[in-house]
Amino acid sequence: MAIKNKTWQSWKAKLKNVYRFQIVEENSYDVKFVTEINRLNVIIAAGLILAFFTLLNFLLIAFTPLKQYIPGYGATDRKSVVQLSIKTKEMEQKVNAQQKYIINLQNILNDNIVRDEVKKEINVKNVDKGILSVKSPDEERFVKEVEKGLKNAELMQYVQNSKSSVLENLSLTRPVAGKIISKYSEESPSITFKTNENDSVRALLSGSVIYAENSTTNEAIIAIQANNQLVYVLKNNAKVLKKSGNFVREGEPIAIAGKSNTNFISTLMLWYRGQAIDATEFFNN
Repeated sequence: MAIKNKTWQSWKAKLKNVYRFQIVEENSYDVKFVTEINRLNVIIAAGLILAFFTLLNFLLIAFTPLKQYIPGYGATDRKSVVQLSIKTKEMEQKVNAQQKYIINLQNILNDNIVRDEVKKEINVKNVDKGILSVKSPDEERFVKEVEKGLKNAELMQYVQNSKSSVLENLSLTRPVAGKIISKYSEESPSITFKTNENDSVRALLSGSVIYAENSTTNEAIIAIQANNQLVYVLKNNAKVLKKSGNFVREGEPIAIAGKSNTNFISTLMLWYRGQAIDATEFFNN
């Protein structure tokens, strides 16, 4: 027992032994810095530094987002799981809606007239369709004309019932200054303009570019989404000057007219609420 006490006393004495640390200039031997330390002070200082960094590590993990990187953290947090599930479902719905929108846009660009799946049903009142059941040979042509009129009745009824109709006050800037060589029709719901070489094709209305594709065969296409559910497409261009996502202003050059056979042309299609309409009725010049 005496040996152990003697050893402990020896260790205590060594802990309190003072060591001098000094910095001396090599040439002049001038002492620049002097300090005295012992083993006990070194142990205490190391312990304090270790405790400080342990506390700092705890605070960073407990009160900052770093805790999210700990494996297994939050695995049992039911609230986070529910919120993540809700966000996932919302993203799936957005993706599905975007896919339908892209398919509808592709049909528009390919001149395929389709019914807008998300458009609300518009009830047409006071329309007598009984005549449609009578289709004698003499009335066949007349009935077909009536049927065409009824196809557009839903849109026209909705527009007429609105106090401030979008189409009623619609004013469009002509995309090019050339004359129209192909007019709008039910079979071909587009307008083709004759232009000159390197003529600029301008925006009808301000809006965002939702589709833009350049081609080496004078078939560049640009589609723009304007306000009030108006979409217009300019085709048969030599080059598109804008990219998808760009915002364009009315009258701003957005494409260069293309060439078909010996003529330079540009083709316009205008859509309102998913239905093609004749843009020539709304040109302001």
